Amino acid sequence: MFAVPMMRLWRSLKSWRQFSVGPVSLFYRFGRRVPVSNNRRRQQQRLKLDCATPVTAPDSALTPRGACESERDASTETALIVGVGPGYGFELARRFAASGMRVALASRNAERLDDLVDELGAGGGQVNAYGCDATDERSVAALLATVTEELGAPHLVVYAVQGFCPGTVLDTEVPAFEESWRQNCLGGFIVARAAARMMVPLERGSIILTGSTSSLIGREDHLNLAVGKFGLRALAQVLAREVWPSGIHVAHVVIDADVKDSDVFEAGYTQAEPRHLADAVFGLHRQPRSAWTSEMDFRPWNEKFWQHC
Repeated sequence: MFAVPMMRLWRSLKSWRQFSVGPVSLFYRFGRRVPVSNNRRRQQQRLKLDCATPVTAPDSALTPRGACESERDASTETALIVGVGPGYGFELARRFAASGMRVALASRNAERLDDLVDELGAGGGQVNAYGCDATDERSVAALLATVTEELGAPHLVVYAVQGFCPGTVLDTEVPAFEESWRQNCLGGFIVARAAARMMVPLERGSIILTGSTSSLIGREDHLNLAVGKFGLRALAQVLAREVWPSGIHVAHVVIDADVKDSDVFEAGYTQAEPRHLADAVFGLHRQPRSAWTSEMDFRPWNEKFWQHC
């Protein structure tokens, strides 16, 4: 009985409002609080067990400009993955840890990463998980500072956040549109900017931004995904032109497929194998400076082009 009026009220409260006092205006709206969890207890336990000296790589361990990246020692490097979830994000973590890199995992819900941290730690990897809201620049700044303190300044940063709420242009509410844009584009900007500011003085590093089919094709019912992913691709192109000359490899990857996130197999349903995607992303980080890739698209051999996600 009260569901429809309450829904109308909630939609009204989520719209931006303005309260003006002279030349100053306060803009506000109501919305759900973004929950961010952290598994600091496990991190602290692991750090105490390590009892190691600071892990920040010495200057001699940094790759000099012009050196062949394939010759780098991965054990001196730190990788940061922002937006870690089952499938793609988990396999990125496994691939980077297997190479010997120290790995930082960031997610709004870091508690769900505990099992992965334990798995990789048991295999000898140095892996920490952190709670972070990628759309909040203060949260991202705190993340980079903590990762640098505990694992060393990142050599590789992968942005793997994706948010999608299907809907047509006529039906989409402004808050839903804005939230998807914040996750797919704004968060990528905040993370990439913070990473680039840290990497440029060191003249080394890779920033990989993860896109989808909707990075290039705007299809019906995919407004909220396409607008943000188009923006993320534009960010990658602009940032590459600005920081490549400083030795920072920026690349955009387009995953033109559904990504497998479990061992459940559905006959006739095409999915990309996440560990193969992780291999390709790691390969981008290892490319020599004289032959960098700015954009790469992936799909299974039997996937139709530009039709899936």
